[in-house]
Amino acid sequence: MTDNLKIDLHTHSTASDGTFSPREVAKKAKEAGLSAIALTDHDTTAGIGEFLLSCRESGIEGIAGVEISAKFRTEMHIIGLFIDEKNEEFAEKLERLRNAREIRNREVLKLLEKNGFDITETDIVSQKDGATLRNTGRAHIARAMVNKGYVKTTDEAFVNYLKKGNSCYVERITYSPEESIKMIKAAGGCAILAHPVYITEDYDELYKLLSELKSYGLDGIECYYNCYTEKFSHTCEEICNKLALVKSGGSDFHGANKPDIALGSVSAGYVPYSVLRKIKEQRGL
Repeated sequence: MTDNLKIDLHTHSTASDGTFSPREVAKKAKEAGLSAIALTDHDTTAGIGEFLLSCRESGIEGIAGVEISAKFRTEMHIIGLFIDEKNEEFAEKLERLRNAREIRNREVLKLLEKNGFDITETDIVSQKDGATLRNTGRAHIARAMVNKGYVKTTDEAFVNYLKKGNSCYVERITYSPEESIKMIKAAGGCAILAHPVYITEDYDELYKLLSELKSYGLDGIECYYNCYTEKFSHTCEEICNKLALVKSGGSDFHGANKPDIALGSVSAGYVPYSVLRKIKEQRGL
């Protein structure tokens, strides 16, 4: 039996908005007792090579991943697992998303200034080595607001200013859910809907959405996450069973940018290796 082995299929590094390098994420996974981990940075696979090498050195299973923000009425993120990070077409589409990220960041800075906050590009890019406005995001802006004393926590920055519907929120250019799923599949990946709790907790609404996404090629959903109730996890599991989707799960670890979230930790305790084994079976691995 392998169910006592712990995994994490949703993590972030300094390649996007995490605070630990891809190498450090792998090492921390080993220290946390994980047997397998996926790096799923936002709109980039830049850290995958370093991450996979460190996983091999640490003696744990590393999985190349990505997390793509899809255009939807509310927050929708789609994770790709087992991505071919060398796929040129996929890399070009991610490049477009990163260009859009820079445009958005500059617009957010303008709105912050308009609202009386002195947050500069330097305040953002000085937070990590190799940072630009193309590989940073709202988490870094929130951290800058904390560092300058405008808010006490990054959560406060999001809730009061940076979240959708607030004064300093800017919509970002994104691909549709169908396009996002198809680009993941074209790069050899397994497409997983991340944290559907941020979309809806209503069973019928979620079932309808997942039925539609499955028609585009969606493979599964995150049934285990850092803030799910037991009831919502069961909802996700039941829908997966009905629609023949695979179950996935992960912490959404970001290091200091989400300090309350520990690597490998979900509300149910941990994600067992059996989840990854079934994903592999679905992919013929």
